[in-house]
Amino acid sequence: MIHIEVDTQAEIVRIGQRLERLAFQAPDILRLSINAAARKVRKQITKDAAETYTIDESILKDRSKGAPKVQTAKPGNIEAVIRSKGPVNDLIDFLVRPGSDGAKAKVLKSGGMKPLERGGAKAFIGRFQSSHTAVLHRIKKYGYPSGGQWPDMTRIKKLLGPSVPSMLGNEEIQEKTRTMLYTVLDQEIEKRINKAIRQSA
Repeated sequence: MIHIEVDTQAEIVRIGQRLERLAFQAPDILRLSINAAARKVRKQITKDAAETYTIDESILKDRSKGAPKVQTAKPGNIEAVIRSKGPVNDLIDFLVRPGSDGAKAKVLKSGGMKPLERGGAKAFIGRFQSSHTAVLHRIKKYGYPSGGQWPDMTRIKKLLGPSVPSMLGNEEIQEKTRTMLYTVLDQEIEKRINKAIRQSA
């Protein structure tokens, strides 16, 4: 969750001083600027996550998966909030490669391919009867399933990767967001002040 809030009264006074006789427009200019900044930040944070993780960008934009949404600032509540809520993703949604020595995965673009092994059981890529493909590993205490075309879900475990909210909460991504946020907000305020002055001329 990212809050975009400012010292409302101080900002309105500052904007009003620039606008002089148009000072009555200051609250709307601040509100609209916050909303514009929030939308730009929402777009950028998704892009940053796509550049940091090996996940397909379409998943980062899928609302059902946790794509960030903007709760806009409104008159009387000049604050915008960017929220993300979604489930963990299947590990198959990231970069995964099968191999004779077990499946390997790479979640962070800055990392390397890592072998997936737990308790001596190597991971593999399997397909369910529903046609869904996943990275799986056998639960060792049950041994290997015998017979049948499809994986026995009572004897295997699906491997998962980070959720979209977790990726967006990555500290490096958050730091980029904080750096960008108020710079963009200042630009949006300046743009609207200049527009209001031009229109009144």
